[in-house]
Order: sequence, then C-alpha cells, then structure tokens
Amino acid sequence: MITSSDLRSLRLHNGVAERQVARGSWRRAARGIFLTHVDAPTAPELVAAARACAGQRFIVTGLLVLRELELPWVPAVDAIHVLVPPAVRRAGGDLVRITRASDFEKLETWIRHEARMAPAERAVVDGARSLPSLREVRGVVLGAVSSRWSTADELRRVLDSGRRNGSALTRRAIEDAARGCASPPEAELVDALVGRGIPFYVNPELWLDGHLLGRPDVWLVGRGVGGEVDSQERHGTAAHVENTYDRHERFGAGGLELVHLSVRRIHADAREAATRLLSEPARQEPPGLVIVPRGPLLR
Repeated sequence: MITSSDLRSLRLHNGVAERQVARGSWRRAARGIFLTHVDAPTAPELVAAARACAGQRFIVTGLLVLRELELPWVPAVDAIHVLVPPAVRRAGGDLVRITRASDFEKLETWIRHEARMAPAERAVVDGARSLPSLREVRGVVLGAVSSRWSTADELRRVLDSGRRNGSALTRRAIEDAARGCASPPEAELVDALVGRGIPFYVNPELWLDGHLLGRPDVWLVGRGVGGEVDSQERHGTAAHVENTYDRHERFGAGGLELVHLSVRRIHADAREAATRLLSEPARQEPPGLVIVPRGPLLR
C-alpha cells in the first residue's frame, strides 16, 4: 500500500499513482491511498488502508472479522468495513467503508493484524447487511450460530439496537437460526416443509431408551422419518461417512428411517426435495423414543 504522502516523500507526483490505476497495474483503496497490485488484497493490506483512511481510532467489523474467526460460508473479502467514533468525519473509498458508531466506546474488541476487531455478533450483523442474497446472509448468520460464536438472541439484540433499514434478510436468517437451522440448505428445506401440514423439528436430539441415536437435520414427528442434508463440509470426509453409516444403523435398529437429500437437489428445487421426504412411508415410532428439540415445533 502507498499513499499520496508516501509519493511526495519520494518526490513523485500523485499522477504517477493515477496513471498506474488507469493502466490496471494498481488499485485505488480510497482517495490518495493505493494498492500497488491488482490481486485480492490481504487482511493486513486492508487494515493498513483503513488506518490511512480513517485514522488511528477504528474498529474492524463485517466480513473481514468473520474470515479471521474462520466461520464457514463467508464470501471472499475484497474490502474492509470499519467503525469510527461519532465525531469522526472521514470519507471511505473503493476498498474502505467507514461507519460512525454511537456505541464505539462500549464495544468489547480483540486484536488481530494490530487492529481492534468487533465482537462476533456485531460483525455478523454488519457483514450480513452487506450481502445481496438471502442464501449468502443465511451462510453468515447460521455459520456464526452453528459455530457458537453467537446466538440468535444476541444477533437479534444487536440488530434491534441499530438502524432498521436494510435488515430484512438478516432478520429472516436470524429467525432461521431460532428455528434450529444450522446451514443455508437446511433453511431452504425448512421453508419448503412449512405449510405442508406435517409437524417437524429442526436438528433435534433423538434418544431411544437412554441412548443418543443422533441429530437429524429434520425430524417428522410421529412418522418415524427424518431428513439429512448431505453436504461436502459435513459428510465429505471418511470419518463423516463412517458417522453417517453408524447413525443409519442406530436409526434402522429402532425401526426408524433417514432420508438423504443433496445440497444440489435442494438448491435446484427445495419444494421437490421436501416432497421426496414427505413421501417416505411412515414408521411406527418405538415407545422409548424421546425428542429433545433445538427449536420450536414447525408445521
């Protein structure tokens, strides 16, 4: 990264940088702040650009924080979002977004790349607001909740304490988390099951005679049938495949059935995938079966 001040110290005119940007050799991060390459910026480069743009007092929030926390389903990060005190009047730029935060002094932060990072729940809400699609927003919100970096209630409190405009998708994804969904495909399947007249739970624990059978992604209450959303992240390794086989054996021994539904199938037509699950013949649930819900009973 290089700034206009750096160029002046080298006895170079700012037009040198502007010509490099015009040629496609450099990128402009903000006014008077440049990256001397066009590759995806690294986290330290983005932090340096934010410091040059916003000054010394800022807190990094949004997707970059979630990347540093290694949450699943976070999209590629090519810009930085920072919070500054209310009195600061600074403009952002192409790669730097600046937001004045009334609660700046109250935020509990942690340090990465020699910069203060926002708490996970604040970063999730700010990051979700920046995303254009419900699937991406669900990835950020459900990834944070399933990884136990936050809860649906904590996210709802952060959302309710800030501005309301642009929050519809985030609020929807928080409701998915409250239902018990742990991934975007699960949430899409649940959407397709709601309103079909069959009561079900999302990600409940099933116990039989004091032994844990497993946690199916969806369980159709009273039908002895559950649904499993197969994904590369959760079922792609040899260990996960063995766990899947073991779970099937435990459910089968109890006279119960698990139906596997691929992520690709759900993405293509979630309602058809739900119909496939609902069409599975009902089984008699054994008397000792106990369901421990993660979320509310849906139907």
